[in-house]
Amino acid sequence: MRIKFKAALLVQVLIVMSGLIFCASVSTTAIAQSNYNINVAKTTEGDFSVTDGASYVGPYFDTTYTMTGTANDFIKAKDVLVASILDDFSKSSTIGYIQMNSTVTQTNDNMTGLANPFVSKEQVDEKVKSVLSYALDKIEHPVGIMPNIGDSRQIKCVFGNILDEFWCDIPTFMIR
Repeated sequence: MRIKFKAALLVQVLIVMSGLIFCASVSTTAIAQSNYNINVAKTTEGDFSVTDGASYVGPYFDTTYTMTGTANDFIKAKDVLVASILDDFSKSSTIGYIQMNSTVTQTNDNMTGLANPFVSKEQVDEKVKSVLSYALDKIEHPVGIMPNIGDSRQIKCVFGNILDEFWCDIPTFMIR
């Protein structure tokens, strides 16, 4: 009976020890993967006019984000970076004045029966996610070049008043 008790106790100790080793290795891996640094610069350009007591957004505006970091930093920060850019851009005072393209007027009617030429916030969010993910994927999977590990990379995104013209790319990879 005593031998069975000692054997059972030894098995339990081994299970607890291996569980602790597993937890320590998982938490160390998670900590190591969370270290990243992406610098983001933002510039906004545009115009507006004030006429007879009302303010009007001008015909042109854009917001440019320039992000800099290593390829590994971009890969680790991908989800947080996309969420941060979406959150910041959604707070823009011009977000409600973005049109699909410069020639076609949308036919969505509002309560007054007038055509609404502006896109929805959901359309803007999807486009921002799409173009930013495109650039991030190019950093994660570069085609035709062999960047040095640790080299700094840059992503530039321009979001203006025409949704179809939103873009993000890596300036050194761009063909525009």
